[in-house]
Order: sequence, then C-alpha cells, then structure tokens
Amino acid sequence: MISGEYASFDEESKDLFGVVAPHFPEGTFPGIVKQLDSLLLGSGTVQERYQKLASSFYLPKTKLDTVFKTAVAEARRRTLQHFQLPAQESFVIEYVTNKPWSGYNWYKGYQQSVIQVNTDLPKSINDAILLACHEGYPGHHVYNALLEKNLYQDQGGIEISLYPLFSPQSFIAEGSANYGVSVAFPPAEHQRYAREVLLPLAGLDTTHLSLYYKASALMGKLNYVRNEVGRKLLAGTITQAQAAQQLVAEGLYEKASAEKSVDFIQKYRSYVINYNYGQDLVKQYIETQGGTASATDKRWQLFGELLSNQVTPTDLLQKTK
Repeated sequence: MISGEYASFDEESKDLFGVVAPHFPEGTFPGIVKQLDSLLLGSGTVQERYQKLASSFYLPKTKLDTVFKTAVAEARRRTLQHFQLPAQESFVIEYVTNKPWSGYNWYKGYQQSVIQVNTDLPKSINDAILLACHEGYPGHHVYNALLEKNLYQDQGGIEISLYPLFSPQSFIAEGSANYGVSVAFPPAEHQRYAREVLLPLAGLDTTHLSLYYKASALMGKLNYVRNEVGRKLLAGTITQAQAAQQLVAEGLYEKASAEKSVDFIQKYRSYVINYNYGQDLVKQYIETQGGTASATDKRWQLFGELLSNQVTPTDLLQKTK
C-alpha cells in the first residue's frame, strides 16, 4: 500500500482493521427489498416509494441548526446520566459542503471537538439523532475525550495521543459511534422523541412516522450492500457509474446519495466496513456480556468500559465466539 499497490478489499480490511466483514448469500438483499415492497404504500418502484416516504421527513434547511442542536443537547443529557465526562468537554458545530461524508468529528484534544455536518444532501429527522449521537454523545467526541482523560492524562499513555485513521482503532470508533445511537435512544424512545420534540420543532407532519421507522429498520439491514459494492469497485470489476447503480438498485439509495457514497468508497476504500460490521460486532460484544436492551444500566456500563480503554477488533471477536 505504501508503494501504491493495493490488495483486495478483504485483504486490505484485514491488514488495516484486523477483521474481514462477512459475505452474504445470494438473495439476502433482494429478500429484504421484497419485505420493503410489501410494507411501503403507493405505486412505483420500491426505491421510489421509500425515497418518497423518507423525503417527507427531511429537515428544512432553515430548521437544521435548531433541530440538530436540540438533538445534541438531549444526547448529551442522556449520556451524562451514565458517564462522568471531563468538566471542560465541549464541541463546536460547523456546516460544510463538498465533502464525501455526512458528518465528521475533528477531535482537537483537551476534550474539545469540531463537528462538521455536510449539507450537500438533505438531512432527515433520523440523521439529526444519528449525527448527534455518532459524532457527539455518546459517539466520537465522548470516545476521544474518555480515551484522552483515562489513558493519556491519567496514565501517561503517550501512544494514545496518536490516532492513525486507517487502524483497528477506527473499527472500534465507528462501530461504537453507530451502536451508541441505540444505547442513547432505544428504538421506541427514538421514535417517541422524534414525534414529540424534533418533528414539531422542524414543522413536519408526524403522519406515517411509524411506517417510516419500520422501513428505516429494514433499510438498516441493507447497509452491507455498500461493502459488496466496495469489493467490486476496488477490484475494478465495475465502474463508478455501475457502483452507484447497484447502490440504487440493491441498497435503495437515492441517486445523489449513491454517487456520494461511491466517492466515499473511492477515498476511504475498505474503511466502510467499520460502520456496519463495526456496529454489529460492538453490539454482539456488549450483549454477550449481558448488556442487552432489557438491561440498560449494564449496557451503558459495558459501553463506557469499551470507550475508556484500548480494545481491539480481535478482542471483540474473542468475546463473541
């Protein structure tokens, strides 16, 4: 890689992150699309009907800042009920364009972050909670702040002050940040908060919200489509245009979102496994030790221990065997 030569997608992910994401039997994703087809209302393709439903929950640009900051404040409140964070922790929010990602946390040290939200594409009510948790509480901002406080400042572990992006630590970082959404906002609570707080704040109708959440849960099972597309794209067996088409057809992406995702794969390559496989492996790791949905205090405790220590993907695999 240093010489400019790249291995296969799976070999690269093993070398960089210590794991290989699962492959799925043929028919797995079409089966999920069929479930969505039965669920969604109206006429047209499954992709068209899902995007029509999703677009009804897009945040008006004039409301984005208010809704996002409200979601951040609530995510922080929930996190502080379980974690003792350094008193000086905080972050600044910036809105940017022309980026391949949806949101980004730039950790500055001393428990300070800059969180950037990319406004190239519309943001949904789900995105507001997702980004508030993933980039902020209890996601990247909290993870970096706890590692710095516990391992660097308290224990003098200077190596923790260096964080190579393409390393096993990113598997833990992205996986825990995605998993943290359901820790802070379990599914029923996520929907209740959106209905009672965020949607009225955004001036959006709550009609079909339950349907939207059911459809979104199924859409979450299509996340691994991006890995499959990445494998083919990086192997050179499909073009960028074909990759975007596959994301639309099999992952039900909106066209512009598919193109943005292809840009991300081109830039970050096998890093994409950290979001889906990372989330699933962190979830299994926590639940195997008793941190189930019905044991919320235990789940928060185990999650906090994960965020406060140097844990590798190999550690996760060993615990979940």
